Amino acid sequence: MASTVEVESQERTYDQAALRVDGGLGRLRIVRGVSDSVVLTVGIIRSAGVAQLVASSPNAVAQAKLFEANYRQGIWTAALGVGVWGWAFAINHIGVNQPVPLGITFTTLALVTYGAMRLDTATRALSRAIWWYNRDLKK
Repeated sequence: MASTVEVESQERTYDQAALRVDGGLGRLRIVRGVSDSVVLTVGIIRSAGVAQLVASSPNAVAQAKLFEANYRQGIWTAALGVGVWGWAFAINHIGVNQPVPLGITFTTLALVTYGAMRLDTATRALSRAIWWYNRDLKK
């Protein structure tokens, strides 16, 4: 017994295949097309995988790799800066009421600023990666 199955075309329209970024609390989601199907969620712990998602466009891959190199590093560095400041603030209020040492203040400021700069680089690269991917789609 044999049966035939119709295979749908693998070609998708631009409206079905285009990607966009949908941000949320502590995560980024990349959704595809008008159906808003989530194709990738980028979080603090999970590795990104954006380069594999946009592999059909060499320019998009280059930007995706820049995003992946900066995103998690930026989040962890900024979080470390906030954590060090919180630790110093708590220790200061538990023990002797002395001002937080200037060195710790500069350290936390440097960590948070460096992390924010890495995050800015990452989000701009992600935006460019999505743009390149969408630009190279067949319309």
